[in-house]
Amino acid sequence: MCRFFATVPKGLNELLRQELTDLGAVAIKTQPTGATFEGALEVGYRACLWSRLANRVYHIILETELPNQEALTQAVAALDWSTYFSVEQTFAVSFSGEGLGISHSHYGALKVKDGIVDYFRATGQIRPQVDTDFPDVRIHAHINRNQLTLSLDLVGYSLHQRGYREGEQVTAPLKENVAAAILSRANWPEIARQGGALYDPMCGSATFLIEGAMMAADVAPGIEKAHKMALTRLLNFDTDIWAELTQDAEQRQQAGRLQLPAIYGSDISHKSLDVAEDAIAAAGFSEVIELKQMSIEQGRRWGDWKPGLVIVNPPYGERLEDEDTIKPIYLKLGEYLKSEFRGWQAAVLTCHTELGLFLGMKAKRSHDFYNGAMACRLFRFDIEENWFRQPALQPKQDLVSQVLQLHPDFAESDNAKMVANRIRKNLKNLKSWLKQKEVRAYRVYDADIPEYALAIDCYHTLEEGLWVLVAEYAAPKTVNPTLAKRRLYEALSVLPSVFNVPAEKIVFKVRSQQKGLDQYERLDEQKAFFTVVENQTRLRVNFTDYLDTGLFLDHRSVREKVAGLATGKRLLNLFCYTASVTAEAANMGCKSSLSLDMSKTYLYWAKHNFMCNDINERKHVLQQEDVLKWLETATQNPKDLFDVIFLDPPSFSTSKRMDGTLDIQRDHVDLIRKTLKLLTPEGKLVFSTNLRRFKLDLEGLAFEEGVENWTKSTLPKDFARNPKIHQVWCFSKG
Repeated sequence: MCRFFATVPKGLNELLRQELTDLGAVAIKTQPTGATFEGALEVGYRACLWSRLANRVYHIILETELPNQEALTQAVAALDWSTYFSVEQTFAVSFSGEGLGISHSHYGALKVKDGIVDYFRATGQIRPQVDTDFPDVRIHAHINRNQLTLSLDLVGYSLHQRGYREGEQVTAPLKENVAAAILSRANWPEIARQGGALYDPMCGSATFLIEGAMMAADVAPGIEKAHKMALTRLLNFDTDIWAELTQDAEQRQQAGRLQLPAIYGSDISHKSLDVAEDAIAAAGFSEVIELKQMSIEQGRRWGDWKPGLVIVNPPYGERLEDEDTIKPIYLKLGEYLKSEFRGWQAAVLTCHTELGLFLGMKAKRSHDFYNGAMACRLFRFDIEENWFRQPALQPKQDLVSQVLQLHPDFAESDNAKMVANRIRKNLKNLKSWLKQKEVRAYRVYDADIPEYALAIDCYHTLEEGLWVLVAEYAAPKTVNPTLAKRRLYEALSVLPSVFNVPAEKIVFKVRSQQKGLDQYERLDEQKAFFTVVENQTRLRVNFTDYLDTGLFLDHRSVREKVAGLATGKRLLNLFCYTASVTAEAANMGCKSSLSLDMSKTYLYWAKHNFMCNDINERKHVLQQEDVLKWLETATQNPKDLFDVIFLDPPSFSTSKRMDGTLDIQRDHVDLIRKTLKLLTPEGKLVFSTNLRRFKLDLEGLAFEEGVENWTKSTLPKDFARNPKIHQVWCFSKG
């Protein structure tokens, strides 16, 4: 029975224990950066050949207590060194630890070297030569107080040097053995056995991809450099055992390479991909690993991939001040994972754990690792089928919390109780209607008491239940601002108890008339998205980043009627916003659709509304367009006609992507006329506007066929207090 010691990077000792157990080792005792173990010589050889985690494997040849420093050289000289190497071979000594008055590694190594030389001289031989750069034999000594451990380095180099990066001028961000450990923690071996794919969207020099391929193909990580290992130069080297082990490893990898799963990588840097291609070729996986140059913002799966593991080591910045630069990368990575990899597992390594929050997913597990001296954490996720985007960060709705903390007495005021009673009364009146219509997002208060000028909406989300959105109508200048603030605080103070929700789930905004580009400005950057269900359709909403949530609640009936009209027909949705109308129409059997909007943000949002409902984007197309310019071209010689058109333009728009401006009162006649040219002979155009002062110019339109005012029929019960919230007309050709 032999004794061995294997070293590993910090934090991998328990993984090493399991690996050594699988390799046949016994009596394993872990230490912070390694483990001792026992077994036949074959076990030590097998560890050299098959360990994916170890840096070095040592054969322990002496363990003893020493009374003093002088005894060190004597103990070393007492060993039969001719068992291990001859005077024709070179050797080198490394030393670690402290004890017996030795605190300097160079001095300790010198004392051990003297003992070896003394042995050869005492046996009448010449002294062997020392070669610190390329020795035939490496000897390691470790002192812990008065305990000496003397070992032979069986490998002679760090085992993370697999051989496929020989001659590269690039240093990989992760050592190969650390990458292998991360893949093991991420359950890649089991995923690979089931045929799942592996993908790294920031693959760099492809360390994860190559290590993943080696694991899946059952390639011994030491096989490429097996002939270079130091154990082959020892005089007690057992050639038969080594030949049997290496032959078995060759056979295993030949069989394993025949049943590899798909492995993909992408990166924004072509230079990194050039390095990756060279390493992949050197490892023999060019036919297996597919690379593509692209950023995560451009990210799309480009093949028919079986769900598996996405693994990534995104940049994390070595200084805290780097985080503001890095955060957007994590936000975009989280969006990419959730939009393209539902049903997959994901593993993300970061050295600043706070950055993991910006992925917008709740980790099922996390593990500590070290990338060199830097402490890191591996977050593991299940990207669920019904989970597009969980909140990236809990929105900080500080105002309600501050009101409760600073003004606890406000909730007991008569005015606050009056507001609370009105809201409770409204909830009671809506209760049966909400249940009958299965309405999950609705308005419950709309400045019912004029002095308390708030709009309060309820959103019952699939992810976290009820959220309450409060919008304050900006007070006129004639109102005392101090009094207006007190009234606001009184109203806010009762909302947690009225709705039975924590203050953190009450979102507050100020709603004022938006002018020019203001209507498109972000209010925040939290990217916290939730899902509500309307007319059996899942729709994404955001409470913090924009003035609107992505779903106009007053248009609920409009969406339902348009979707009903479009069943089995072709729909055109102009100024589609987040395409909620199209999503509902597709769910109700719309044959095909084209949805246009100028905003890339809203179209991205629309895409995920489609994804939440498994809508086929080949049949239901989203397209970024200046709608006014598109109409000019499309109506010059209209051939592509639609059965149903939904036209819901903004009241006023001056987007930088748009030529000129849009004023709906001024421009609606021309806009409607052009749109009508795209209708089929039996088609219907539904036109809607939220401009309260809007007047439809029927005379200017000179439309001789049917026009039906849908305003009253599309006003839902929860907006009955505000009959001017929108106006809707239906134009019928047939």
